[in-house]
Amino acid sequence: MCRNQLDWDSPLPDKLITQWEKWRIDLQHLKDLEIARCFKPKDFGDVVTTELHHFSDASTKGYGQRSYVRLVDEKETVHCTLVMAKSRVAPLKPLTLPRLELTAAVVSVRMSLILQSELEYANLTEWFWTDSSVGLGYIANDTGRFHVFVANRIQQIRDVSKPFQWNYVSSSNNPADVASRGASATELVKKSNWFSGPDFLWMKNPLENCDVINHDIPDDDTEIKRCRILETQTTLGEIGASGTL
Repeated sequence: MCRNQLDWDSPLPDKLITQWEKWRIDLQHLKDLEIARCFKPKDFGDVVTTELHHFSDASTKGYGQRSYVRLVDEKETVHCTLVMAKSRVAPLKPLTLPRLELTAAVVSVRMSLILQSELEYANLTEWFWTDSSVGLGYIANDTGRFHVFVANRIQQIRDVSKPFQWNYVSSSNNPADVASRGASATELVKKSNWFSGPDFLWMKNPLENCDVINHDIPDDDTEIKRCRILETQTTLGEIGASGTL
């Protein structure tokens, strides 16, 4: 509606009316949604390890993130559950997908700050995940200079996190895909991994199961700020009587 510059009282186009009715009818399925209040199950042992895993993702429709707490007890039993999620509609002004992915990563570090202040866990370890290899390259880079948009967001990310905390997750295993692309109420009820996290978080060593990719930034990346160096040469004939140039 904003893109079409419709007024508040303007009737919806037929295409939007159909989408609206479908969304409204689908809302009734939310009554089947159950969310456990406690992050720790009743039969869980004494917690020895507490981790927060933040997943971010972006698409041309929107971007978002999801944060999960991963608990490990003295018997090495693992339990994961959703703590917080945030999604936003992509801006009307078109952005490249790498910029949107980087913006989603910024949302993750902002949620990290909120959870650090609100959760009462001792010795909390945090990890960040994205399916954007380009975004990981930006975050890990210490030598290249970037244009203002990218440089500002890299700074925000590195003010809160360290590059070693960022890992690659394939798109198929990235639960934040739902936050960036949306889902119906019916799909949300059926997608159990929205609340429990991806399968690899339930493994003994999730970091050992993550994909390893090349984070190098291509030389022709348009976000790299180019600097021109001009060199001038002077012949001996141009040297003045004083012997200086």
